[in-house]
Amino acid sequence: MDANLSLSNIQQKKCVQSLQKIFARFKLLAVDFPEFACLKAIVLFKQDVECLKDIHQVSMLQDHAQLMLAHHIKSQHFDYTFRFGRLLLLLPSLRQIPPDIIETVFFSKSIGSTPIVKLLGDLFKC
Repeated sequence: MDANLSLSNIQQKKCVQSLQKIFARFKLLAVDFPEFACLKAIVLFKQDVECLKDIHQVSMLQDHAQLMLAHHIKSQHFDYTFRFGRLLLLLPSLRQIPPDIIETVFFSKSIGSTPIVKLLGDLFKC
């Protein structure tokens, strides 16, 4: 039992370290609020969700979020051709963090042992 606990603690520490590196990359690029909002929408509107009823609509929403990001960058940054790609390249690093570790580190005190996926599913009747 203690070995599992320390393994879990090690995983949590690695998760936090990985997140700190990711956050440092966001900070280095000085991601502004509209960019962050668009990036969240791009991550949120993904098509690989099991109970998704309208894949086409979700795909269009993700495309729209990408267009909004591109337009914002073009209007606010002189180096927009590179910035758009750099911001999008931040997103795959977020998938390296296992969802259950994020759940434990950030949400266990507020939701207890109930999986957040179940809470969200119940909330949205998925």
